[in-house]
Amino acid sequence: MKDLEKITNKSPFKVPDNYFEEVSNRIISTAAGSEMQKKPARFHFRMRPFMAIAASFLILALLSYTALRIFLPTEKTPAMPVLSLQEFSETILYDIDIYTLEEGIEPLASYERIPDVSDSDIIDYLILENIDLNDIYENL
Repeated sequence: MKDLEKITNKSPFKVPDNYFEEVSNRIISTAAGSEMQKKPARFHFRMRPFMAIAASFLILALLSYTALRIFLPTEKTPAMPVLSLQEFSETILYDIDIYTLEEGIEPLASYERIPDVSDSDIIDYLILENIDLNDIYENL
């Protein structure tokens, strides 16, 4: 208890002289002398939202593909006949070209639409063109 009697009510801490007048000037001079340098955002942090969106689309696509493969029945495609290159090219060159040519041809004018031509005139013309008589009578 003897030690407690030595303690006085006086505060042992002391503020330096003119501290409060000078502290604001020191803070302002320190802040004005060194400007805060802003660090550029790293690429990873800037691209984080876009990567999250891309990842979500990728997961959605994979889940959709997997669900379609599991739940939809697979259809067996009929076996295609094996064609050689020559058969394929002949089909393309002859069949398709003939079809396109036939579609592009305008119907020929019938002799019935021509008012001054008779059947005998047509037969005489065909005979002059060396058309066989049997062919003429088959087509009449």
